[in-house]
Amino acid sequence: MIWLRQQLSRIADDMPERDLGAKTIAIHQRRRRNLMTLTAVAMVVVTVLAATVGVRALSSDPRAATRPAGLPERSVIKVGVVPTVESAPVFVALAKGYFKEEGLTVEPVIVTGPTDAVHRVDSGALDLAQTDYAMAFAANEAGKQFKIVSSMYQAAQGSFAVVVNAKSKIRTAAGLKRKTIAVPNILGLGSLALTAVLERAGLRLRDVVVVEWPYPQMLNLMDKGQVDAALLAEPYITMGRANSGTRILEDAMSGEFADLHTAGMTATGQWTRQNPRTLAAFQRALAKAQRLLAGDPQQARDVLPGYTRIARAQLAGVAVGSYPVKLDLSELQRVADLARTYKLLKRPADIRSTVMTGG
Repeated sequence: MIWLRQQLSRIADDMPERDLGAKTIAIHQRRRRNLMTLTAVAMVVVTVLAATVGVRALSSDPRAATRPAGLPERSVIKVGVVPTVESAPVFVALAKGYFKEEGLTVEPVIVTGPTDAVHRVDSGALDLAQTDYAMAFAANEAGKQFKIVSSMYQAAQGSFAVVVNAKSKIRTAAGLKRKTIAVPNILGLGSLALTAVLERAGLRLRDVVVVEWPYPQMLNLMDKGQVDAALLAEPYITMGRANSGTRILEDAMSGEFADLHTAGMTATGQWTRQNPRTLAAFQRALAKAQRLLAGDPQQARDVLPGYTRIARAQLAGVAVGSYPVKLDLSELQRVADLARTYKLLKRPADIRSTVMTGG
């Protein structure tokens, strides 16, 4: 509008001046008519421009810009989840009907850990699955074409821990030498964190016996004395402590692993290319749940009894991290660097080609 006023003023000033008297009055009247005509034309132009800008503003809305035209290619999808606090956004989105709003029926399928998730997605048994970032990078280094499509979880103090039976004589990580430790997967971020815990205590991974067991079975195994320790995630840490069956030996997400972004949603590159509308719909629904959790973390605790066996009376004690909506490339690089430091990766990970944003 400032530009328009300047142009109108310039046009008026450029009109030829006349002598005083009747000609001056006539020219003044003509000049006024010209200005009125120009103003009217300008108002039409401004109105059209405003409408155009309004349309452009609407189309630049993040949700509209990334929403592919048409319905999702798949109305029903199977999504692998590990039964821990990490997967809360999926269950919040289910409970709130966010997937339904996007035209999706999401069927959650429990997986034991990152290796299981990668295998099932790669075989086509699952459409998407929660896995840790380190495992996604390792799969791609092995020749797979996995895409990280959504952020899921950032660890907090106490949300992952090495625990022992409450009656155990093991008091420090150094006491784990030649002991049996249960982990959800031999490969993956959890094992890297365990390696770091052992190294800080002067031990190597080869100094202990590592066995794979799903999280829900670890507490029972320790109770029966079949394993000496376990790498647990919430809510199992709280469940064990509340039942006076376990004691925290070491926080697994400490030192260089503190506040680490641990888990995300992955799919194969082929699946993402074949199902762009389905993927975008899933991403939008998940992001909506994550934004809700950002403002009300208690929602993450509230959904836990729906997919774990935690008692509602124990929910208040669960350590919950955060659920970032956006994938943070610098944090993913941090995970990749740790994976190389602890020998899970042989080469630098190609972060940008692995990440697929949108939704």
